[in-house]
Amino acid sequence: MGVTRSSRNAAQSALKVELAGRMRAGGVGDALNAGSPFPMLADAWLEDVMLDVDRAQGTKDTYKRELRVLVMPFFEHFTIREVTVGRIELFLKKQREKSYTRAKHSRTILSMIMAFAVRREIITRNPVKETSRMKKPPHTPKALTTEQIAAIRLAAREWRTGEGTKGPRSDGQVRDIIEVMLGTATRIGEALALRQCDVDLDADPPRVTVSGTLVVHNGVGVLRQAHPKTHESNRVIAVPQFAVDVIRQRLALIDPDDAEHLLFYSRNGTPLTPYNVRRTFRGILRNAGLEDMEISPHSFRRTGATLLANELGIQAAADVLGHTSTSTTKAHYAEPDRTVKSEAATVLQRLAPPPSGDPTLSETPNSEAGGPVVGPASGRAGAKRRLPDRQD
Repeated sequence: MGVTRSSRNAAQSALKVELAGRMRAGGVGDALNAGSPFPMLADAWLEDVMLDVDRAQGTKDTYKRELRVLVMPFFEHFTIREVTVGRIELFLKKQREKSYTRAKHSRTILSMIMAFAVRREIITRNPVKETSRMKKPPHTPKALTTEQIAAIRLAAREWRTGEGTKGPRSDGQVRDIIEVMLGTATRIGEALALRQCDVDLDADPPRVTVSGTLVVHNGVGVLRQAHPKTHESNRVIAVPQFAVDVIRQRLALIDPDDAEHLLFYSRNGTPLTPYNVRRTFRGILRNAGLEDMEISPHSFRRTGATLLANELGIQAAADVLGHTSTSTTKAHYAEPDRTVKSEAATVLQRLAPPPSGDPTLSETPNSEAGGPVVGPASGRAGAKRRLPDRQD
């Protein structure tokens, strides 16, 4: 490769421009270049994703759907070089007007596509990384109240499939699913993936092993995946008595020799589709008068997390939920405990004014323990401390 110019410096400058142009245009024999249509790049990225053995099929299906629904309607008529920082900024702002989650997912998909273009040497930088950061809206996890749980249970007992909604047959399955989710704080896919061999009601305490989840693959349908959402989600959970009673009733309907049989299953003995269970659950909420309360099956998981965090601590809640760290549990699952604690008033009582009999001197409120009110001790040992005068 050679470049000829009238001077050495001009030739070097021209050579640098040529090299940069070749980098932007991709390697030799590469069909893609900076002037190629963006949909061609998106297709190449998606093909690369589908060949990634480390990504779950459900994740691949999600990427494919979000590319089609979120990203392509805006960028389908642009070339790769026309996907600029300014256009991406505008795109993300339009998505943010609809919802933070939509904008976040859009940014993730587009960033992965443009990073793929950088790796292929089609462009030199990822323009998504230079866009403005999106401020996450404040979010406080909400647990169900005892009144809401009671209303849901009542509506679930009275539910009939024939009420204009398709879904699991009305043999109490959804009612039982609710009880198991409340008693285990599991995800809906984990609860629906429980098998006979995952249950040990003779143990002390009775327990279930979470070792899989249900997934829905395009063109295949619903399947039991042999591992849950993350590695940390593999866990053993002690089960309360009310959930034990429900599980025992489910086991009575299953051949005891069929260890792999699911606790919850369709008319044909196949796994229930989570979508159908959610649809039935929405009907139950409607009958309970709670359809506008933003309640979903995941609310049972948040409710369990909140109770565990308040009674046993955030670490215990994270362990039961299968979280790697307590930060996820605290940020997304455990509703803050706003109960007024009497202990705080007891501690602050140490700052009370001295008895009226001695207005100038006061024993330190915890002098019997040998410690000061606030901060390190000062002055000679054993001396009485004068409290500061109050200022109006």
